Amino acid sequence: MSIEQKPRGRGRPRDPAKLEAILDAAYDLFVDRGIAATPLDLVAERAGVSKMTVYANFRDKPALVAAVFEHMRKTTHLPDLTVVSNLNLSLERLAEFGKVVVSILTRPEVVRETRLMAECAADQPRLATVFYSAGRGEILKQVTVFLKGMTERGVLAIDDPELAAEQLIGAWLGMSEVRQSLGVAGPPASKAIAKRIRHAIDTLVRAWSTSADPGSADKTHKVTRSGRRARTA
Repeated sequence: MSIEQKPRGRGRPRDPAKLEAILDAAYDLFVDRGIAATPLDLVAERAGVSKMTVYANFRDKPALVAAVFEHMRKTTHLPDLTVVSNLNLSLERLAEFGKVVVSILTRPEVVRETRLMAECAADQPRLATVFYSAGRGEILKQVTVFLKGMTERGVLAIDDPELAAEQLIGAWLGMSEVRQSLGVAGPPASKAIAKRIRHAIDTLVRAWSTSADPGSADKTHKVTRSGRRARTA
């Protein structure tokens, strides 16, 4: 989702240091108070800038929320999710991506922020939409593009890449967020995350693979939906 920053007229260019201070302050406040309960003047105060400076950079709070998520993506350095000809290498990239995503989404502060956003979603539908689109919606989009690419290469045969991506991400997360939201469990350990990611990806491949050799895209054999291999012409 693109950042809805205000168009610049004549005058001084934006100060990168002030912009980063605003984004960092907004993130901290969103985590501490929740997005809906964070006024822009408090963001300005925490960032050490004027409220006018905040509005000079962002049209409104939804624009700031989108910018905060984009800033997080740039600083988190998510693994590259590019499809390559080797299936195993592509799946390793997917696994690394999944591990980072789940590690982030199950951080206590992120779980709390999500819960607070859900509680006020009915009163703040635009904020809720931006929160989803710039966060989980963006993750869903990236995994969908990846699975579509695997299908186009003939490695997988997925009828609905977006649905498959949604199911895969759901399998990655499992019940972790619900347990954390209810206070009956803490964040999953890195080994538990890696195991869940691998199991979910293996299940996806077994369901949709077209190749007898998972190490290449050579379709000497195809797997039928009944599970039997049929030699191609």
